[in-house]
Amino acid sequence: MEGPIVDGSGSATGPIAFIDRDGVLNYGRNGYVNHPNELIMIPGSGNAIARLRAKGYTICVVTNQSPIMRGLWTVERLHSIHNKLRQQLIEENPDAVIDIIMTCPHRNRDRCGCRKPWPGMLVKGNNILRDERQPNRRIDWAGPKPESWHPLDTMVGDRKSDMGAGWAVGARTFEVSDKLGLPQVIDRVLDEHDAGDFYDPMRW
Repeated sequence: MEGPIVDGSGSATGPIAFIDRDGVLNYGRNGYVNHPNELIMIPGSGNAIARLRAKGYTICVVTNQSPIMRGLWTVERLHSIHNKLRQQLIEENPDAVIDIIMTCPHRNRDRCGCRKPWPGMLVKGNNILRDERQPNRRIDWAGPKPESWHPLDTMVGDRKSDMGAGWAVGARTFEVSDKLGLPQVIDRVLDEHDAGDFYDPMRW
């Protein structure tokens, strides 16, 4: 199966907020979130998304979901889980709209270019939202941080793999606790002078 799987559409004229899903917008589980009924939004996530949108951010969720290639469940199940996520966010705040959700369905052994920390989902999301054709180029993890597409592009995640994907496209990176999620750092993200958390890809 090729990836990433694309759910949604949109157009970005300002910065893009690339946001991990499990542990950032909703609580993660031991194993996976396998069914819509297992998805529980982290309180405040909807309000945080709405605040980002009010500041001109386009919202692009980027999530690794290897159960698809493991044969545990289908793309249709994935979409039903994402529909539940969208519903819960909007129930908290009607302005909490996700523009696009990018999903990598692969396992580590599949050697794809979209499973974080590789930045393929972010590249694809950028190209769709900004109508660009940026290449998913090879990353020099030992080199300097790449230049960002927009100075306020942001990656929020709860794992070092999220930080790596954000670093690889030059985005500001914000690491959160998987119990607190996006609300933990929303004030920092909205501060244009906050460069994000330091990340060294050679040490994670």
